[in-house]
Amino acid sequence: MESPQAKWQLLGLAVIFYLTGSILLFDYFDTTITSLGGIPVLVAAYFFGVPGGLLASFIVIISNTLLITMIKEIPWNLLNKNDFVLSSFILLTIGGSVGIMRKRYEEHQHTVAQLRSRERFLELLNDMAHAITTAQSFEEMANILTNDITTLLNADSCYITRWDPIKEQVFPVANNNKTDWTFQKLKYPKGEINLTIMALQENRILVVEDPTNSPYVSPTLIHNFPEKSFISIPLIYGEHKLGAAIVGFSERHQFTQEELDRAGQAGNQIALAVWNLQQETELQRGLREMQSLADISLALSETERIGLSNVLHLIVRSAKELIVNSEQAVIHLLNEKDQTLVSEAVIGYKEQEGGKRSIRIGEGVAGQVILSGETINIADVRTDPRFIRLGVDPAYRSLLVTPVRSGEQKLGTISIQSSQPYAFTPNDLKLLSQLGTQAAIAIENANLLENTKQALKEANALYRINKGLVASLDPHDLLQDTVELLQKNFGYHYVQIYVADPDSGNFVMRAGSGKVGAQLKSREHQLAPGEGIVGYTAETGAAFFTNNVDDVVSFIRNPLLPDTKSELAVPVKIGQVTLGLLDIHQVPPKYLSQRDLQLVSAVADQLAVALQKADLYETLQTSLQQEKAVRNQLMQNERLTVMGRLLATVSHELNNPLQAIQNALFLLKEETNISPQGKQDLDIVLAESERMANMIGRLRDTYRPTHAEDFQPTQLNNIVEDVYALVSTHFRHNQIEFEFQPDPEIPFISALADQIRQVVLNLLMNASEAMTNGGRIHVCTEYKKDTGEVMLTVSDTGPGIPPKILPTIFEAFVTDKQSGTGLGLTITYDIVMKHRGRITAENNREKGATFKVWLPITNGEIL
Repeated sequence: MESPQAKWQLLGLAVIFYLTGSILLFDYFDTTITSLGGIPVLVAAYFFGVPGGLLASFIVIISNTLLITMIKEIPWNLLNKNDFVLSSFILLTIGGSVGIMRKRYEEHQHTVAQLRSRERFLELLNDMAHAITTAQSFEEMANILTNDITTLLNADSCYITRWDPIKEQVFPVANNNKTDWTFQKLKYPKGEINLTIMALQENRILVVEDPTNSPYVSPTLIHNFPEKSFISIPLIYGEHKLGAAIVGFSERHQFTQEELDRAGQAGNQIALAVWNLQQETELQRGLREMQSLADISLALSETERIGLSNVLHLIVRSAKELIVNSEQAVIHLLNEKDQTLVSEAVIGYKEQEGGKRSIRIGEGVAGQVILSGETINIADVRTDPRFIRLGVDPAYRSLLVTPVRSGEQKLGTISIQSSQPYAFTPNDLKLLSQLGTQAAIAIENANLLENTKQALKEANALYRINKGLVASLDPHDLLQDTVELLQKNFGYHYVQIYVADPDSGNFVMRAGSGKVGAQLKSREHQLAPGEGIVGYTAETGAAFFTNNVDDVVSFIRNPLLPDTKSELAVPVKIGQVTLGLLDIHQVPPKYLSQRDLQLVSAVADQLAVALQKADLYETLQTSLQQEKAVRNQLMQNERLTVMGRLLATVSHELNNPLQAIQNALFLLKEETNISPQGKQDLDIVLAESERMANMIGRLRDTYRPTHAEDFQPTQLNNIVEDVYALVSTHFRHNQIEFEFQPDPEIPFISALADQIRQVVLNLLMNASEAMTNGGRIHVCTEYKKDTGEVMLTVSDTGPGIPPKILPTIFEAFVTDKQSGTGLGLTITYDIVMKHRGRITAENNREKGATFKVWLPITNGEIL
């Protein structure tokens, strides 16, 4: 559109042309020259519309009137004769009609301009929609949108910002300003007003025609922008405040309602685009999180094959990739021995940085997290008092640390860092906690796998130790095998066993691993109770272990073991009796644990049983030797008893004729007619007969009956158990099973315990000797209340008693054994009879024989 100055210049030229031509050419054209007045009328009507045309017409009419009257000197009343009125009317018509035409033309042009502008607006909106749908990234879309908005509003620049509702802060996104400064590096101070915050708060487009005097603009920010006027378009989708599009003009600009409407429509389009992109980003992020968690879960199921270290590195790599602003990530695991956090998986740290150092419990943010068990989010390490700076400021600004734990057990921490302040959101915290849970599962799986392997290793070792203990009856071999197996299977530095010396009361080293053990054993190394850790354990009777022997007052360092740092001593006990001590030494970097204590304690328990077994075996061998001697003595007693009975019988039979002989000799001595020589011979015969009588008397004394005071209250069940203890080894060697069914209610009997024991022994040995290929002996006792007797029954599964000797089985020298004397049952019978008891023998229906003995509770008259 023409400028006002140009309009007036053209109108002035038209007036000059009209006046000059009219004056100069009036003589040639007469009054018709006044038609030149139509030119300024036409120009005025064209530029200034109907009012301008009509005003110009009146002025020209007046000018023509003056020209005619002054130049031609024609009177007023004669003007109409020269068609003056008609020409004046024509001028008025031209002024009005051209003005109307000009107005309609301008309206038409305005309509055409609006249509073209609308088409352009729709075209730009379509371009914006196309950019939204085809952009490969948010940055690409933002850059396209800034250009489209600038073109759409005929502006000079456009800036897009993002509102973070969690951090409550504005962040620059994109701009199309061609100046040198970088909008993306602009820092919006938190809490300070700006066009984005104000537009979002008021939920409308804000117009800033003069930024220097606007309440919507921060003075500290406005100097960064070269533009002179702005509109701030809020980007709001539903209830979600997303940011703003700030449009700038290099010159002061007065905004029309149409521009504001278009800006609003563009803002809605951008808000929808940003919201959809955010949702798509969140969806993609969720899919990446799910995929990463799935990969981690798969790795967790293959921890044995992949290894714990690789699983933890996968977790920290996922943390760095999934959490947008994360630049470094690290997993620290708790070392319970040192009470420190040791980094096990690190990503994003440069060499020589502190990501790989150990942290003590309670120190640093990670140390505080493991101590409290709570997540800590340091938005800005420069302002948060929980972050303690150690001299130089760290390279990062934000720090997020969450505990790694299984139930109540603290395993470690997982941390992420960012060079940006306020970098991490609650969603980041939630994701990091999930990754921490995955790390805990990985650690638990690894620990479970390690514990399972260790348990299998321990079970195998215990099996081998137990197998060796069962197979070995030699205490020396038993102890040496144990120490060698412990050292070989569990990697202990040194293992030794001390055994109590009953004479000195000290503990003597009887077995040791390796060359050191051989040297100490050759020296018969020993410790007194209370001397060293071994002596202390022996004195207290309780297991003791330490991972720092230098802190133990009673520790005495052995010159042959200078590197010992950890020691474990466990007593080898049966009940309250300490048989010995099992001593374990370990050197760094290995340490002893409660698991080692449990393992060694289990070995010590097995070792105690084995030592007791070996001791019992030696005792059993001694008992068997004693039993053999007793049997030989009993057999000798049997022979002597038979001999006594025989002598008693013979002496009785010899005594009667001897008395007759002596009487006859006394009668002969009274005769008077005996010669001196005869008397001398008779005296000799009498003396010899007296000597023979005395000899027979002495022989009869050897079979004299037992006195009543020799009988004592006796428990038959105890006698059976005592005898079985004596012959149990013999039974096992001959594959004979023994069953005893005692009657707990039987009373004591008055008896000679040794003779009753002889009865039981004879019956058991008689049954075992009958079963040459093994079998079973069943013994039971029963109280017969009606007869006042205790019955002993002994049954076997042997061939039984031959029918031909069954009636005379208790007679002397009756036996079906090639090596037997036939006196055992005779002696048994005599003893039972001496106790006024009864004894019977019978064959079982299927096989074997049964002997039954009845003994009265009181003997009455002793036989």
